[in-house]
Amino acid sequence: MVNPLIDEIFYLLLRQSTWKVHTLASALGETNYLKQLDEDPQKDLFKRNFLIMNGLYQLQAQLAPTQRLEIASLHIELIDTYPTDRPEKDDPLRAYYLDWQNYDTSRDAIDALLDQFWQRFSTHNRFCLTQVSAEQLYPIIQHWQLPADYSYRELQKRWRQLALKYHPDRQGSATKFKKIRQEYEQLKANCSH
Repeated sequence: MVNPLIDEIFYLLLRQSTWKVHTLASALGETNYLKQLDEDPQKDLFKRNFLIMNGLYQLQAQLAPTQRLEIASLHIELIDTYPTDRPEKDDPLRAYYLDWQNYDTSRDAIDALLDQFWQRFSTHNRFCLTQVSAEQLYPIIQHWQLPADYSYRELQKRWRQLALKYHPDRQGSATKFKKIRQEYEQLKANCSH
């Protein structure tokens, strides 16, 4: 089945070659190509995402071998030249999103998929964390001005304040930002949610 969004996705990629799934969804929503698909908000979000990903994978196949369409949730990019020396990566999501039977997934299946995603996300740390003792964390907790028995919510709030202060895009220090990001990961790993 041909996805009705393919042409509109292609037009958007021609105007801007790099996107994220959520920004692409927003742009499609603004053009009224992506309306409400289900009464249940979770299923509606799933179906919107499914249509976008299905359209991207179908477009990827249509563009090859003259152009390459890189597809990842945080990076979608249309590349004008197709590198012939680059091996094709096996993408398990391609098979999932090209199977139209997955479009009308049950609420329980969507919840299970989201649980799997969040489990993978929570176990994947962007920084290599070392085991730290309470004594080693104490100076960081003090520096962050957190109570000794800080909650996850308190930690998140303080992280956002410090990130805004030290982010390089806001005239902060890249070195300091990286350090507080690592501290945040350490504090988060040792926090009872």
